[in-house]
Amino acid sequence: MGKKLPVKEQVLLAYYVQYYLENKPDVMYELHERMSDHMEPAVYEIAMNDLFDEGLVNGLEKIRHYDETDGHIIKPMITNEGILYINNVLNIQPYASDGSKLEYVKNSLTTSSLELSIPVIAEYVDEAAARK
Repeated sequence: MGKKLPVKEQVLLAYYVQYYLENKPDVMYELHERMSDHMEPAVYEIAMNDLFDEGLVNGLEKIRHYDETDGHIIKPMITNEGILYINNVLNIQPYASDGSKLEYVKNSLTTSSLELSIPVIAEYVDEAAARK
């Protein structure tokens, strides 16, 4: 058993993977919906608000204001700071080519014994690695 990555870092990792897998607004939104549907709402909201406050994700109203956005689509996206943060957590070299970033994610999680404790995120990372 490895060390569990903090929830906030797992959520950020999902957006990191999405960024390198397919960086399109509708795909970002699908990931947002998927995590919203399969995580405890408060847990996801707190993680996203923290990431937003720290400048690690952008492109969203604060999620707690979601109901006040009159159905505007929220498209959370990882920022450059967020990418550097994950590179640092997973010891991914910044010069690694974009195409191989997802392989590095998988290998790094394995070699550093970091555990993804949120099933929807673990599943997403596995699927992404399989697609590349």
